[in-house]
Amino acid sequence: MAEETQTQEEVETTEATTQAPTTYTQAQLDSEADKRAAKALETAKAKWEAEQAKALEDAKSEGARLAKMSADEKAQELEKQRQAALDKREAELNQRELSASTKSLLVDKGLPGELADSLVALGDADKIKAAVETLGKSIQETVNKQVESKLQTDPPKNGASALDGADDPFKKIMAQYKKK
Repeated sequence: MAEETQTQEEVETTEATTQAPTTYTQAQLDSEADKRAAKALETAKAKWEAEQAKALEDAKSEGARLAKMSADEKAQELEKQRQAALDKREAELNQRELSASTKSLLVDKGLPGELADSLVALGDADKIKAAVETLGKSIQETVNKQVESKLQTDPPKNGASALDGADDPFKKIMAQYKKK
């Protein structure tokens, strides 16, 4: 009885694994792609609408807050906002300037300019300059060590060279010219 059950299970498993793969028509594939695109658009639209509603609510609360203030308080608040905007723009300008000067410093030192973004994170021009010099020195030392190790040859094993000996190749060549 147990053997019968195992045989039936094996047949069912075999039938399930040997089923032909499902094929779809181009219309079915297009329909599925359209459904997924529509779902993605709905999600993006809902997210955008939520962001817009939040921005509108923030603007309304800011307006209500400003409406409760006196004229002097409003002027001070607006001045603070302008100053904050100017500070932000100045910081962005300084960041761009620091990035450009760092790139030129790297290029002058013969280092790749792609390192500039990493070094700008230090934030201070003096620190960046010190880091670039340290980096340049360490790279130069490493390159020099590797070049020296590649150029280093083994000395002759017996301490003598083939020159000025009986089997000196130059003497053989000179001897050929002397014979003529």
